[in-house]
Amino acid sequence: MHLNKQLSCLLLAVLLASCNLNNKPSKYDNEEDIANNKKKSSTAPATKPARSKAPIIGERINGAAAILNNPGGEPLVTLVDYIPLRCAPLKKDWYPVSLDFDITKDEFSKPLFHKGRKIKVNGVEAGVLQRDIKLPVATNGERMWATVTGYTQKKNIRNGSIIESALSSYLKQHTGRSMDDMDPFIHNFKLEKETTLKPYVLYFNYESGIDDPSPLYRLALVFQGKQLIGVLHARPLQLDGSSARRLQRGFTVSYLNGIDKSLKEDFAVKFNKFILSVD
Repeated sequence: MHLNKQLSCLLLAVLLASCNLNNKPSKYDNEEDIANNKKKSSTAPATKPARSKAPIIGERINGAAAILNNPGGEPLVTLVDYIPLRCAPLKKDWYPVSLDFDITKDEFSKPLFHKGRKIKVNGVEAGVLQRDIKLPVATNGERMWATVTGYTQKKNIRNGSIIESALSSYLKQHTGRSMDDMDPFIHNFKLEKETTLKPYVLYFNYESGIDDPSPLYRLALVFQGKQLIGVLHARPLQLDGSSARRLQRGFTVSYLNGIDKSLKEDFAVKFNKFILSVD
């Protein structure tokens, strides 16, 4: 194992620790028993890859918190620590959020939910409804769920589970910019691969879908060859050692310092053409 890879693994472990992952409930759709994994890794050889078995998909609640019907309004549901949910862009210290919780066949047919009902997320105790409410429901053929939408304060979301904040911290702590260097981050946020914009490869996630039923990219790592050249983003991103360029449809690309001007221009032209063709 190369030294850079070892440093990558070590620094990712530090980053994930900042999310306070220890002793949190397991069995979410994107989470395994992280506390046990960490105990096992403490005796593992330093050269063993530290790619987490529990990718972070969506933001996580920070301590006990509530989803309200409006900023500063009435509570819809109270949640326990570390529950996964989706956050739209921050608006004046409030996140628009949505949460899916498990329901029964009877509730799927008559989706009126009552105050005091305890909710679960993929079988894990997650919180309690605070009012009678009718909610939209859905199924994928294997499970059924209801979706509650509302608002929660900025302080109620774990900073380390917000991909923009996590990436900024990761790049500050780790100087490598190769594909191998970024592999733990790509894995731990379960980024998808896009090869449409050849010779560039994007590793991306989508927006939350709260504001738009057909969400576009939220954040994408942009590689040319095996090297990271920049980060495409739809939300604000503080990235040291970069220069930002505005693109079409509200996107920004933050190029790393030292990237050739012609390469920057080529990617911008290709991306603008591509994104304008997307519905």
